[in-house]
Amino acid sequence: MNYVKYLPLVFVLSIPELLAAEPEKPHRYTPKDQIVFTTATEAAFDRSGRMLTARIEADGTESVENNGSFGNVTVARLNPDGKVETFCTTDAGAASSWMAGESGTLTTASIKPTVIEKQP
Repeated sequence: MNYVKYLPLVFVLSIPELLAAEPEKPHRYTPKDQIVFTTATEAAFDRSGRMLTARIEADGTESVENNGSFGNVTVARLNPDGKVETFCTTDAGAASSWMAGESGTLTTASIKPTVIEKQP
C-alpha cells in the first residue's frame, strides 16, 4: 500500500490543530499553604536566639556566631503583568503572604537585642 498519497490529507487535517492558539491561562499566585521554605531559609527567619553561639578567644575577644539565623530573606514572585518582583524581609509570615499575592502584607520587623552580663 502506498502511504505517500495519504500524507497531504494528514497534513491538511493537522493544520487547524497546529494553528489554533493555546488558551491563555489565568495568572495565579502560589497559594499560601503551598509555600515551603528550605531549612536554611527558615533559620534565617529565626529571631529566637537559640541558634546563637558565643565564644571567647584567647585574647579575650568575645564573638557571637549567628549560625544562619537573624538574616534577611529576599523572595520573588511573578506578577500578572509578567514581571518578576522581589521583596526583602525578616518575617516568614510576611514573605509567604506577599508571595501568595496578598495585599497589605508588607511588615517591618523589629529586633530588641538583650544584653546579658557575665556574672563573675
